Amino acid sequence: MLKHVSFITTDADRLMAFYLLLEGQITKDETHPEEKLRRVVLQFEGGTLQFFQPAEGPFPTQPANWMEHIAFIVDDFDGIHDRLKEQGVVFSREITRSPSGKRMFFVLDPDGRQLEILESSGRKILASVER
Repeated sequence: MLKHVSFITTDADRLMAFYLLLEGQITKDETHPEEKLRRVVLQFEGGTLQFFQPAEGPFPTQPANWMEHIAFIVDDFDGIHDRLKEQGVVFSREITRSPSGKRMFFVLDPDGRQLEILESSGRKILASVER
């Protein structure tokens, strides 16, 4: 299931005003001091958009590679991870925890786009990253 699409922006307020015209609902507008980023999440019927804006200073000329990505929630997290490994897919981030505590990893599609693969909420969350 498609979870969200994520982009970087130089003006989150301008984007929020635009997407509110398209009947989006702001579900998060928060700053992450450790990453020096503002994160804005807008919910639409059938999908979510997420935007990152530097909280201070100039816009990075080379933003972190995970900022722009497409996120998927999957039921067979371990199986998909293993199949992608077997097929030689490039992993840009190995299994780690998302801010919500779910396991996730990032891969590149054949055109180099970042895909976040996130475990579904049906799996019990353990205290440490496990496979």
